[in-house]
Amino acid sequence: MRASEYYLTMKSVDVIDPLHHLPYAAVYPRQYVALRAPTSPPSSSSSDECETTITIDGDLDKDFWNEVDWTEDFVDIATETSPKLRTRAKIRWDDEFLYVGAYLEETDVWGTLTEPNSVIFHDNDFEIFVDAEGSNHNYKEVRPVEDAILSCKLPRCPLGVSSILFLRTHQFEINALGTTWSLLLNKPYDDGGGENSKRVDPDGKFVVPQIKSAVKVFPNDAVNQPGIRNTHWTVEVALPISKLIERNSLASRPADGVFWRVNFSRVQWGFAKTADEYEKRPCCQSCATPGLAVEDNWVWSKQGAVAMHLPERWGIVQFQSERQLDAKVGYYAEWPSRCAAMAIYYAMKAYYLNEGQYTTDIGALREYSTPPFELCEKVDDGVIHLTANGYDASVTIGMHTATVNEERYLFVATKTGSTSQT
Repeated sequence: MRASEYYLTMKSVDVIDPLHHLPYAAVYPRQYVALRAPTSPPSSSSSDECETTITIDGDLDKDFWNEVDWTEDFVDIATETSPKLRTRAKIRWDDEFLYVGAYLEETDVWGTLTEPNSVIFHDNDFEIFVDAEGSNHNYKEVRPVEDAILSCKLPRCPLGVSSILFLRTHQFEINALGTTWSLLLNKPYDDGGGENSKRVDPDGKFVVPQIKSAVKVFPNDAVNQPGIRNTHWTVEVALPISKLIERNSLASRPADGVFWRVNFSRVQWGFAKTADEYEKRPCCQSCATPGLAVEDNWVWSKQGAVAMHLPERWGIVQFQSERQLDAKVGYYAEWPSRCAAMAIYYAMKAYYLNEGQYTTDIGALREYSTPPFELCEKVDDGVIHLTANGYDASVTIGMHTATVNEERYLFVATKTGSTSQT
């Protein structure tokens, strides 16, 4: 099966079927409509804003969560084999926070890591990825860091923007013990990104802003107790929106019709157990070679490769203020142009590895085109400009022009002159 076909089982019918003729409809990711959280009157006379009433305690059996839908069940990150354990999530939002609730089926809940900023995915864990801009360079796994910025100068910035500040990429993970790991990257690993965290630089300036998170294990919060059969564990997180979009002038706050790129990941390890303890024994179930001594990676929207740091492949979250019985999932109109730009990026990367240089000839990239983002006919009208460090490639499909460079940095401008990265 071709990589691009991995996505076919993951479509929202309301979105894809009427638009099957558009480029890259076959690789359209999963999409979720996130409803605004209910609010109560302000708690003090000095405040004019309503407040969301929710206690972050890990328990998802509350009206706040019961009134919204689950995502689809998670799938293997790259294969068609169904995970043996169920995972799903919910999303809500208000003016202050993006809320995530997750359900992880599990008969044996165990964990070993208790030190903050350990490499949490060495235990079973749950991970959240958020890209409010869709630029591939300033996405977050939850936590922006105030002192970690890069500057952008022309001509590397979006059209009509003379300079812009970018937060580096950020990462947050949590295990069943509630232990977390926060880190940041300036760009995806495949593009030369590197970790900056207390793990690698204990004395560095790494500020963790306010975030609320909790874990609840069923039954009876039993963790590391082989004699008790678990059923599942749940995760509840509130992510500060101000931090998710901080210093990102092109990011849109959640509102009706706004789209963000989001994905979730569950890392699952094999194990053995005795009467009183668990022992980690890697043995994957849904991977390409079942039984291999590696972890399983289960995600909401399939990546098509064992790699979460490919933000262009994440799912789509559509924000909505109120539930509407006749509402349909809105099509992410930038999708075709974004995919076409990424097709050039991947083909150019392969071309450079073989030829040792970049090219302005799109035709020369044809033989290097690979799924899931293959060069379509629309790409023939694209333009590539070589720069001192690499290139800028632009493709227009419909009203949207997507531009990408050699480091995967992507932005989209519309024919009306506005620029978007969301």
